[in-house]
Formats: sequence, C-alpha cells, structure tokens
Amino acid sequence: MRRDVGQPSAAGNAAGGVGINRRIFFSALGAGTMLALAGCAAEQNQSTDNIGALPNGFLPNQGLVSSGPEDTGYAPPANFKMKVYHAPAAGPVAPRGVLGIIPRSAWALAGPNMRTIQPMDGVRLITFHHTGDPKPFYDDSFAGTARYWELIREYQRRVGFEDIAYHFGIDRVGRVWQLRPLQYRGEHVRDGFAPPRWLDEYVQRANCPTRPVHGRYVWNAHNIGVVSLGNFMLQRPTAAQKSKIVTIGRLLRRLYGIPIYHCYTHQELVATLCPGSHLQPYMERIRRDAIL
Repeated sequence: MRRDVGQPSAAGNAAGGVGINRRIFFSALGAGTMLALAGCAAEQNQSTDNIGALPNGFLPNQGLVSSGPEDTGYAPPANFKMKVYHAPAAGPVAPRGVLGIIPRSAWALAGPNMRTIQPMDGVRLITFHHTGDPKPFYDDSFAGTARYWELIREYQRRVGFEDIAYHFGIDRVGRVWQLRPLQYRGEHVRDGFAPPRWLDEYVQRANCPTRPVHGRYVWNAHNIGVVSLGNFMLQRPTAAQKSKIVTIGRLLRRLYGIPIYHCYTHQELVATLCPGSHLQPYMERIRRDAIL
C-alpha cells in the first residue's frame, strides 16, 4: 500500500554537510573524538523525527536496479593471520564522554594511509553494518574485541583499504569503539548504480542524500559508518548491541542534523546481505517507529 507523501524537509535537501555544537559534542564523545571531527563542521540544520509524512522522493519500490554482485570482502577470512600482534595498552582503556567511546589508541597498532585517505568534508547520512565474519563471533572480552578490531584493520589495509573501513564499532556487550577517525571518509559502502532504498519499501530518488556522478553513487562520501561485531546471518545481535545502536544513532543524528530517512543499512545502498537477516528487521522497526 502506498503511503501519503509530504513535503521535503530542509534537512533532507541540504546540499552540504551539517555541523555540530562543539560544547555538546565534547561532553558526548570526549576530547579525542572531538578533535577527530574537527574537519566535519559546516552549516547547522535541524533534523526531524516526523516520518508519518514522508518527503518527496519516497516512491514505491518499483523496478529497482541491482547495484551489482554480492558485496563481500570486508571481513577477514577464517584463515587470515596478523603478522605480529601485541596489545597497545596494558589493560582496558577508560572510555571517554557520556557515551563511553573507547579511543582508537586502545586497539590500533597503526594509523591510516595518509597519502591517499580523503577528508569526510561534512556529514549527510549514516550507514549501519555487521562485520559479517565467516563464523559467529562470541568474544565479549575487552582484550579479544580489541584484537579483533586490529585484525579487521590489518586485513583491510592489506587488501587495499586506507584504514579500517568504519568510523564506530559496537561490540557484543555494548561498548562503542572509535575506529576510523571521523575527519576521514570511510570505505564501508562501495559505489552503487541505483538510488537508495529506505525501510526496504521506498526508492529515494529526488530526496537522495547525494547525487550520482557519471551514473555512480559514491556512498562513502559524507557517510558515517557504524558497525556491530558479529555475523547476523549466523547469530543474533545482543540486546546491548541493539540498545547501543539506538543510542549512538540518536546522538549522531542530532549532532549532524541527519533526518531519520537518511539513516540506512548497507543493503539499502548496494547489493549485500549486510547487516544480516537478524538485524535488518530491527533496523527497519526502529526507523519506522521513530525510535532511532
């Protein structure tokens, strides 16, 4: 059944990235992450929680063109081994800010490839993922989680990424980890060739958060990547992960003025199973019910 279509919001039609209130941001994310976001400030817009009246551009899902073959290659294969590993800290690192974000220094053994990494240059959308490991991931420990983030970073660097692909990671007990610094564009969604879907029901055409360049949607531009640890085709997200997705999603939406209909899952942008059949319905519900 087709829903009524309302008028576009100012936030949905913003041409540039949206800035933040630095004082609020400092208290929310902590000093380390605040500095990482210094390059993302621009004009401030207000977001909306009113998804009852959908903006122009939400059309029934008719004739959506597939963006290509199954999107793979983000998770290390089961036989991948790190060259050398040593814990970067003697023990668990104290989280920062009211959200309790664990800084990158708690897990990363190296920084980004500064020769080729690109600036974020403003934020317009958020994309949610799972790590999609070849087998279920059940390690709840701080040390084991830190080691696994480094395993992902090293694997992705070895196959040509500039750094770990995502900006934030949510582990099984609900800890939030700083992954790629937010002043840098991520690599968590490959280019696509079709407009995005939202709630697996509408194709966003006129109200897409970005415009195609020579027929290609460069989805990593202006896009915050939030990933939850686990393969949610094979296992279920924990209650702590689901709760923290809402918490960090709300915070990022309000800091950047991102409307709820520009919060996507990976499969709504390109052809992939991510974030898995055990997380996708939850993501649809929290957006449809304006919980996120």
